[in-house]
Amino acid sequence: MAGLEMIVIVACAYGAFVAYSVAVYGVIFFRMEYALAPIAAGALYVALCIADNQYDLLGPEWNEHSRSRGGAAIGLSFVILLTIGYVTDNLDDYSRGTFLAQLVAALLGQIAIRAVLWQVIDHVRWRGQWRRESMVVLIMPGAQGVGDIRARLAARHEHILRWYNFPSASEPAGGSASLEVQLSEIRRECRALPIDAVLILFGSDNMEVVAGAVGALSELPVRIQLLPVELAELMRRSRIGHYGDQRVLELFCGPCSLQDRLLKRTFDIVVATSALMLLWPLFVVIAALIKLDSRGPVLFRQTRLGFNNEPIRVLKFRSMTTLDDATNEFRQAVRNDPRVTRIGRVLRRTNIDELPQLLNVLRGEMSIVGPRPHAIAHNHMFADQIRRMFRRHNVKPGITGWAQVNGLRGETDTFEKMQKRIEHDLYYVDNWSFFFDLKIMVMTIISKRAYTNAY
Repeated sequence: MAGLEMIVIVACAYGAFVAYSVAVYGVIFFRMEYALAPIAAGALYVALCIADNQYDLLGPEWNEHSRSRGGAAIGLSFVILLTIGYVTDNLDDYSRGTFLAQLVAALLGQIAIRAVLWQVIDHVRWRGQWRRESMVVLIMPGAQGVGDIRARLAARHEHILRWYNFPSASEPAGGSASLEVQLSEIRRECRALPIDAVLILFGSDNMEVVAGAVGALSELPVRIQLLPVELAELMRRSRIGHYGDQRVLELFCGPCSLQDRLLKRTFDIVVATSALMLLWPLFVVIAALIKLDSRGPVLFRQTRLGFNNEPIRVLKFRSMTTLDDATNEFRQAVRNDPRVTRIGRVLRRTNIDELPQLLNVLRGEMSIVGPRPHAIAHNHMFADQIRRMFRRHNVKPGITGWAQVNGLRGETDTFEKMQKRIEHDLYYVDNWSFFFDLKIMVMTIISKRAYTNAY
């Protein structure tokens, strides 16, 4: 599959070069760099997809957001190619129009091939020509709320051959002898079934029974999977970690591994530095307009809570006539707010007032993408009403975030508005990935919803 995608992307990129040359110049330039660039882009794309585990056709990376993740890989591969060309000073003779045409053509080709492959693989799997992974499910005594797990497995069309319900140990004719007989019978049946895994659903009590079931079923040449039902929702972003020589289950990681933190921090530094170098003339113009429009400083500093609830001083271009730090009492900006200056209205509607936070990013206090930092008084107002609200501070706050690109910005004058924003922030924390950050950045620029309620 990787080879097929690479062939399609290389063909689309080179075809775009040929089409652009004929359309613009009327001839085809046969130059080596125009042949090597599509090959390099295709190779980078495949390498990124392999690193992101996108070719596990039976795994979650393929079934969930496979096309959007592939599109992000295409974009990143062309960015890397452009960076390499800039660093090696090999861009002087390369047509910008050709580069953009190749990017668009490769992206369209990738979307098309992923859509076709997704349909073909899905069709083959359901016709039984490609055997899906199958399993049996054991429900241990004391497991509560199993119905939701059943519904989710059914919605994903998991291939479950058997469901086994263990009776409670308190039921008559139960006891350890009966459980051992059941386990022996289940083990015998499983040997005759074409299964790949055994999923054990269990509750917080009767762990001795769970341990016994694991021991009995470990004799089968299949994977044994454990799911504590009460923690099912919290485990959606769990991973296996290590404490000394012991393996442990980690929850609420976000970018918690050294590799993830290094990747996110490097990305923040590169983007913030590049943006500041490109935008400093705009900053000078905005500073002059702010000084001409109203009295007061150019930059506004407000204390907000950052990573681990640590207070930080967030920078913004001043867009109001007041300088309320919003530590104890505050009043959010509303539509047609008289405190907003004339230039401030433009800055706020275009999100340009947030750009000085690039300096916060370089100082390590913020990230390019993350939950937007709230005023301290605002946090205190809703802290007792919204559960796990401060878990959004398990990652650094961002200049833009998942809630903002979904239109959840601006005034939060009701509990429902704040709750919806927090839900999106926590979704970001629990589902963080590098490609998710890239998607949010792109949506910040092109999505109309990112500018909703900007006043």
